[in-house]
Amino acid sequence: MNRCSVCHTLIQEDVPTRTCTECHQQYHTSCWDGIGGCATYGCTKVAPAEKADPVAVQAAGWGDNKTCPSCGSEMSSSFLACACGAQFPYADPMTKDEYFQWLAKQAAIKSSRGMMVTLFVISLTGVLAPIVGPIAGWFAYSNREKLEGAGGTYLAMGYGTAALGATYALISIAVALGF
Repeated sequence: MNRCSVCHTLIQEDVPTRTCTECHQQYHTSCWDGIGGCATYGCTKVAPAEKADPVAVQAAGWGDNKTCPSCGSEMSSSFLACACGAQFPYADPMTKDEYFQWLAKQAAIKSSRGMMVTLFVISLTGVLAPIVGPIAGWFAYSNREKLEGAGGTYLAMGYGTAALGATYALISIAVALGF
């Protein structure tokens, strides 16, 4: 049994097939018809590629211009930053309220990430790790919505700090008991 080069499944005997007259590759009839010819690279029976006509006018989004919610100046609707320095999460126009809510959320995220880095660095001292570890674990759990993103780095840092604190606490207890 052969495999169809389009769908890569075995070609069963009871299924209609099509064989390329040039390279003799066997296909399901539906696969051949779906792509319009052979799928073998370099074969002369390959389906011709048809290039679409270029778009005459590309829309800029929600109109040609939008108003910056920070300074009120007009700018292209596709811009993600204004000349005043304001930056936006997406090209769609934002109201002043939406923009300032987004800015407040970004500031809270930055603050939470800064706090997590601080707790992590403090825990590396070793002496303070048993105290800072549980605080960092609680902080990471209670602020997980703000700390998510960045590939989970900040959440891992928080939970890692908690684990580091627990490890240092266990080592301190073992040393105090004479183990």
